[in-house]
Amino acid sequence: MCAMLAGVDVDELRHALGGIVLEAAYLERTLRSAFSALVGSKYAAVVDERLMAAALIEDCERITRYHTGMPAAAKAGVLAALQSCHEANRERNRVIHDTWATRPGNTLVTLHGGRRSHDVQVTERALAEVGQVADRLADAADDLAAGLAIAFG
Repeated sequence: MCAMLAGVDVDELRHALGGIVLEAAYLERTLRSAFSALVGSKYAAVVDERLMAAALIEDCERITRYHTGMPAAAKAGVLAALQSCHEANRERNRVIHDTWATRPGNTLVTLHGGRRSHDVQVTERALAEVGQVADRLADAADDLAAGLAIAFG
């Protein structure tokens, strides 16, 4: 075990991070289905195969805003679900891609630095909070699927 993980329950950390990876994959599959449903063409899969989750979310938001075959209430529901997807995906990116350090007591710290800044943002999380990111990813995907079911039947 590396020194960085000293004092952290590595099995719990692996479980939490694995949950994030699994639920992020579920979110991405749901986003691809949403994109196809919103575009309404069998060729949508040709386009969406090259898009990452963030681009899928943005494109789905744009298409939803201009979609003429969707009632206003359904649009609002889909847009709210896509906002949840955006927030959950952003949080997933922070947990997965930031630099990790540990603190005493099963507390993790992520260090996020931007490309255009030398400032570092420090976020402290309990290990249980890392697992909650997976729950938010799953909830966002479920909300999107439900919103699309209302919009398209």
